Amino acid sequence: MTTAQDAPVLVESGRLREMAETIVRAAGFREPDAALVAEVLVEADLRGVDSHGVTRLAGYLGMIDAGHVNPRPEVAVVRESGATALLDGDRGIGIIAARQAMDRAIGLAGESGIGCVSLRNVSHTGMLGWYTMRAARQGLIGIAMNNGPAITPPYGGRKKVVATNPISIAAPSGESTPVVLDMATTMVAAGKLRLAMKQDLPVPETWGLDRHGQATTDPGEVIEQGFFQWAGAYKGWGLATMIEILSGVLSGGLFGSDVPTMIDYGKDPLISNGFYVAVDVERFLPLEEFQDRVDRLVEQARQTPSFDPEQPVLVAGDKEIACRQRRLVEGIPLSRQVAAELDG
Repeated sequence: MTTAQDAPVLVESGRLREMAETIVRAAGFREPDAALVAEVLVEADLRGVDSHGVTRLAGYLGMIDAGHVNPRPEVAVVRESGATALLDGDRGIGIIAARQAMDRAIGLAGESGIGCVSLRNVSHTGMLGWYTMRAARQGLIGIAMNNGPAITPPYGGRKKVVATNPISIAAPSGESTPVVLDMATTMVAAGKLRLAMKQDLPVPETWGLDRHGQATTDPGEVIEQGFFQWAGAYKGWGLATMIEILSGVLSGGLFGSDVPTMIDYGKDPLISNGFYVAVDVERFLPLEEFQDRVDRLVEQARQTPSFDPEQPVLVAGDKEIACRQRRLVEGIPLSRQVAAELDG
């Protein structure tokens, strides 16, 4: 039973963005970078991706204090050729360099029809869907993925080798928002377990295993001693392997078990590398025709009868769109601990 003391704190999104920007700027970020970080984190909260929202701020500040993160990175172009580029993020919060990587991919797609940008040497990049939607809103297909700390073993294994290795793909549609896939290749992102730890809540036993390889509802056990469960079992692991190759291996950054593991978020290093792609739809079909075809596909899915009348068929991004509309009106709910972190 939730008591008044445990009830979440509702904060208007604009106010939350101002608070987050003030905190980040005070940590030494440049003003444009602080505004960007705040925008990406609050957009995650608006869409219901609370694991990648302002709950991350305390960890960002901790990593800066520990010397793991450079608050004023100088993102550099290591090489660029044709429709490709390689960037180095100078140990900054990944949001700063990832935005530049996607923007460069968008620019290259305008010249060549496709742009592929590899990014290395950054920390947490936030919600990947923010970058792919940035491309989709300009009439392109956006693709983004990244590796990270070695916190998950191969399917059936015991040694931690890769991260939860998320991937996002967004496509422009005729509706007001793109169709957006944004997912970890494990059952859930690590941030969802860390958020459950903050709230002292159990998690579904399908999310992770304990130190003995048995299903557990204890998020702390999964993170500190246990293992994440792969989405789709060996298929999730297979997809994560290819993301590791495109992100860590191709970038020249750290990959696999060479990436330091992370148990204590905010104190341990969080090292990541990514891969960003933009595809110019107009090189294949007129944009309006493509959008109409996407809309037809979406409508075909939504009109499919559901086995459960209370659970209509959804397409990628539907839940996040509905959540965003609701939270723009009602405010963003923050747990008491996250609210206290922002006040502190």
